[in-house]
Amino acid sequence: TAQHRPRYGCTLGEAGGAPLFPLPDAAPEMGNELGAATVGSAQPTLTSQVWKSAALESALDAAFAEPLEHGRNTLAVIVMHRGQIVAERYGAPITAETPMQGWSMNKSLMATFVGRQIDQGHLQLSDAVVTALQAAGAGGATVAKVNPDLTLRHLLSMTTGFDFSERYFPGDDVTDMLYRQAGMWRSAPNTGHAFPPGDQWAYSSGDINTASLMWQQSLRGEPYPDWIHSHFTKPLALDQIVLEPDVSGVQVGSSYAYLTPRDWARMGQLWLDAWHGRSEVISREWQRLAVTPGTAKGGEIYGLGFWLNTGHRAFPSAPESTFHAGGNSGQFVVVMPERELVVVRLGLTLNESRADMDALLADVLKAL
Repeated sequence: TAQHRPRYGCTLGEAGGAPLFPLPDAAPEMGNELGAATVGSAQPTLTSQVWKSAALESALDAAFAEPLEHGRNTLAVIVMHRGQIVAERYGAPITAETPMQGWSMNKSLMATFVGRQIDQGHLQLSDAVVTALQAAGAGGATVAKVNPDLTLRHLLSMTTGFDFSERYFPGDDVTDMLYRQAGMWRSAPNTGHAFPPGDQWAYSSGDINTASLMWQQSLRGEPYPDWIHSHFTKPLALDQIVLEPDVSGVQVGSSYAYLTPRDWARMGQLWLDAWHGRSEVISREWQRLAVTPGTAKGGEIYGLGFWLNTGHRAFPSAPESTFHAGGNSGQFVVVMPERELVVVRLGLTLNESRADMDALLADVLKAL
């Protein structure tokens, strides 16, 4: 079953029992208060300042064109240069106001939320996971499986060493977590360790959902939609952001984020501004750390919640400093800080190679 709550979206699972973080039956809708944006010196100007550029139009034509084998299904592309939209296109019925699921781009959002709390002194990367699990009432059997040296940093960098499978088949760890578990933050810790923390990198939605628990605990009882509204929606002038929780009331930080295409672009601009040290929402120190290659085996392609372009492996045509949020079915928010570029691509692309994101980036770079 699924239950819908204003500002929280839908929660999949059986009702009943007391959630760890209470979920209201109904909550007042909060306006976006666009006129109240006061934070940051370089907020994105998301009016239709679209360049009349044949080269950019050609880049978008190619991004929306279907290959012979089909399956690209591009739904939205936005290109921002120096804080303004310079190209924008949608595939029907999608518009600039359509909430679009980012899937694993939620991981980059969660890393950003954690970064905000670290900047504010409410979290530390050295915080112990065991302490958080005990505070959440995880139970002795779960806690006993977790290395006491495991920290929040390991969760965000996906170097926990948990024996958690990211294969998306019926009965696998990640599908069981997303569709059957009331408290998704328990799933990865319940698998125990296959490797010592910090030893090896392994992509893990389970790790991020445990990090989501720690972030939410740091809010000290404030409902997370209220916190997001105060710290992100209002200062960044976001139109709307819906982050869905599990049955326990913890936001599913791995997967369930809905933003409009332009709001995804605004988040990309935030990351770009923070990288340059011109954001008051996220510090330069945090954003630079979040896009620093990991040192664990296999972890050089990932930072703290962000994919990297180390060795030009993700996008051969883009600068090596490029980083991105990425989600299932071809969701991308790509940031090229040295070129002052943000490129958003959203779609329904089962075979993500058919999104051909590198070709889009190459075309945009040539056009600018």
